[in-house]
Amino acid sequence: MMQDTAIPTLTTAPSKKGGLKSLWNHRSFRQILISRVLSNFGDSVDVIAYSWLVYLLTGSKLLMGTLFAVGTLPTIVLGVFAGVWVDRWSKKRTAIVSAVIRGAIVAGTALLYISGTIEVWHLFVLSMLLSSVAAFSNPAMMSWLPQLLSKEQIMPGNSLMASAAQTARLGGFALSGALIAWVGLGGAFGLNVLMLLLSAWVLLVVPSPRSDQEKASGNLSASRFGQELLSGFSYLIHQKMLLLIIGLATFLNFAVSPIEALEAAYVGELLEQGPSALSALSIGMAVGMIIGGLILGQIGSSVRKGTLMIAGFVIMGISIGLMPLPPLIQSPQIALIFAAGLYLLLGLSINLIASPATAYVMEETPPQLLGRVASLFNTLCLAAFPIGSALSGALAEQIQLSPLYLIMCGLVLIPTVVIVMTPKLRTLK
Repeated sequence: MMQDTAIPTLTTAPSKKGGLKSLWNHRSFRQILISRVLSNFGDSVDVIAYSWLVYLLTGSKLLMGTLFAVGTLPTIVLGVFAGVWVDRWSKKRTAIVSAVIRGAIVAGTALLYISGTIEVWHLFVLSMLLSSVAAFSNPAMMSWLPQLLSKEQIMPGNSLMASAAQTARLGGFALSGALIAWVGLGGAFGLNVLMLLLSAWVLLVVPSPRSDQEKASGNLSASRFGQELLSGFSYLIHQKMLLLIIGLATFLNFAVSPIEALEAAYVGELLEQGPSALSALSIGMAVGMIIGGLILGQIGSSVRKGTLMIAGFVIMGISIGLMPLPPLIQSPQIALIFAAGLYLLLGLSINLIASPATAYVMEETPPQLLGRVASLFNTLCLAAFPIGSALSGALAEQIQLSPLYLIMCGLVLIPTVVIVMTPKLRTLK
């Protein structure tokens, strides 16, 4: 990748204070936020389109699940190594090129579908290619924000970014069915291509920080690659607080994955309702994450990270522990509203934990190592999902769902004890 020509760091002088107004007035952040909204909206439409295409080609629910499971493997496998290149490349250029490559891959999917030549194996290959690009784009974006925002703005900015992305996904999921019915699968894929290219175009006008220009030059030999990779691990091993925060974030994903994996069983076996209830619960969680992002975007910089994480794990434990109660209510409508409310609290708790953890990694890691640390952070969090889902599925075959939710409640409360018993973590700012 070529390096960007040096550009002044900012076109505006944003306030260093947190808060939604300050962040929105930050031109560079606003442009990145818009870019993320565009790409996430397109991706959510793409997820539904891919699912429907697999169903049309095979009619196999198992194959649908297998496709998305296999699709995550490149991100997990490449994630540990991708950070070495991310630390050497311009974050802006990496994000832009990633969006363009993703657009080309989706365009290829659309062409194969329109020409009538697409086969199932194409979808597996294309899905793995998209996942491979994500192994570079995600840590690049995570490394870019600290170069643009002040330390006080990082957590509110990260929270607002997550909230906006979740809102875009929710809108995409809501409109995707009607969109596919109107313009067909080819049109849906085409919309995602357009959204990705627009997101790349928006990023083009974001000024590049001068620190993004001072990258390592020269060829990256195998020995040099190994040295840089090990230097990232060596740094992380000696940062106990950073390791603990990454461990808590990984545990968060491990704890949440059973909720998603068992959601259909919860609706069918305990609530005794149909697929529409699944949508209600998913919307509840998404709304909770959006609310959490907006709250942290406004007040996140003035509250201790340790306090936010304690509150997050407590709320999560309570919401999971109360899951067996809605099925006891005789009215199906009230039971569903109760369950959706618990999912809303669950979504809120996720943001209260994830945003401070991510912000701490971004704040405390040296810029020259953030790509490697961010890659490992993303890889561990992503790998926790299939592990937690598989274990919960196996356990659900042995015991009933209601006791299983109580067990998960107890597990989620363990990090609360760890944080409270660790003074440096409890008082973390």
